[in-house]
Amino acid sequence: MLNQNHLKIIFVRPPCHLWPIINESDNFLMPLSFPSLSAYLKQEMQGVSVKVIDCLPLKIGYKSLRKILEDEKPDVVGVGESLPYIYEGLKVLKIAKELNPDVVTIAGGHFHSHMPQYSLGNYPELDFIVRYEGEKYLKDLLEALRNGGDISTVKSLAYRDNGRIEETEPGSLIENLDSLPMPDYDAMPIEKYAPFGKLWPKAITVQASRGCPMNCSYCSWSAQEGEHVRQDGKITLIPARRTKSVSRVMEEIDLLYNKYGIRYLFWVDGTWNFDTAWIDNLCSEIIRKDYKLGWWAFLRPDLLLEQEKQGVLEKMVSAGLKHTLMGGERCSEEEIKFIGKPGMKGTEVFEVTHLLKKKYPGVFRQATFVTGIRTETKESMEALGEYARKAALDFTSFHPIMPYPGTPLWEKADKEGWIEDYDFSKYDMFYPIMPSEKLSRAEIAHINNKLHQDFVRKRPFKYLKGMFSTITIRRKLHWWFLFSSARVLLRDLYLALKGEKEFEGLASINKLWKPRWYDQ
Repeated sequence: MLNQNHLKIIFVRPPCHLWPIINESDNFLMPLSFPSLSAYLKQEMQGVSVKVIDCLPLKIGYKSLRKILEDEKPDVVGVGESLPYIYEGLKVLKIAKELNPDVVTIAGGHFHSHMPQYSLGNYPELDFIVRYEGEKYLKDLLEALRNGGDISTVKSLAYRDNGRIEETEPGSLIENLDSLPMPDYDAMPIEKYAPFGKLWPKAITVQASRGCPMNCSYCSWSAQEGEHVRQDGKITLIPARRTKSVSRVMEEIDLLYNKYGIRYLFWVDGTWNFDTAWIDNLCSEIIRKDYKLGWWAFLRPDLLLEQEKQGVLEKMVSAGLKHTLMGGERCSEEEIKFIGKPGMKGTEVFEVTHLLKKKYPGVFRQATFVTGIRTETKESMEALGEYARKAALDFTSFHPIMPYPGTPLWEKADKEGWIEDYDFSKYDMFYPIMPSEKLSRAEIAHINNKLHQDFVRKRPFKYLKGMFSTITIRRKLHWWFLFSSARVLLRDLYLALKGEKEFEGLASINKLWKPRWYDQ
């Protein structure tokens, strides 16, 4: 039983490996889940203190983290990492248990929510998993532990009971997101996030909505933020999207702008431009207040084309849209249907990027594409690369399709035996986990790397033009990507000459780097 008078909770984002292609500072975006949970627990519970230790921006290695946990003596330690980092989150819980076997350890997030049998069955240092949407049911669990309540009545929970792993019924979603308290930004080292970022300069993560009404076969966003119900003994996902009111989102922007001096927003909504009327109203408010903001968002290209016709895209740019990341996915309607993304034909990225280039040249144009789908061939991958080069993109990336747990793709791939690697640290969007019907994983990886190189190599004058653009963001990012690629190449050559690894060249650009302070 936990202390009834005072409960000390610590959330930890552990030391993690970094993406080498982006600025080190850009690796340090704020994990919005922790200030959201902190604010909710402080509002809904009495006698609690909450602290967040975000090791990345503070450059806290495992040795220092152990000392901090030893000094803090928390009652509860919680983690919630994205999939490639789950093992590092579990390492934190192991350290916490070594220091105090009675500490309560809790994990949340996408992977643990959908793989409770794996996580609890393999990691004794983990006590509880709060599944899916965390605020309410984390609070209910802590109250039950503190008051000697029956934890089997707490929804959206997984835990061990006499050696058996139990899963309680999924709880309902928080329908009114306006009812949630303002994120506890004071709990975060807010001045440390992307202080010298190139992609996201001093950017803070914000979220206007949760979930998505679509159910793309590979999307972990919908799998985590949608509604979950038990049907015929199995948990089923029902896609759902909930949105904060414009006035509530403006309250958050007001706070970030006026109290913390934030001038760049990173929207973490899965499809930020889903609701055109809502965006129209929000941008009107930002313009009315004369806020000098820049922002970055995940955007559907087909919706951008519609929003241009309605005059809303122009308003988005006026209100601060600086950087688009569009999910192009594939270049044919048939392939897009195969991955379960309805409404797109495969021509939209080409159309919208040329529109942006002509009418809104100050907006950086980036898109991602999915490779290694079940029907993939060498020819289809090359066609995708050619399509990306013909679009007016500043930068693009090609990602082997990932069978994330909880998604329709995972269910299908796991059942059919397509998955060849269950080391989840490799589920990083660059390492192929599955072959296609025609290509091995090694072949997909080889062609995928070639697509990245050809994007620059086969359009050198376009890249060179970007390096000397009169648009500041475009010029800086083109120089940064060139510098990053050269740095990766030289590092790989240096390690190969030392005999520490085989020379991979630019293929090593997709490998995570261990920061110098990781173990310190």
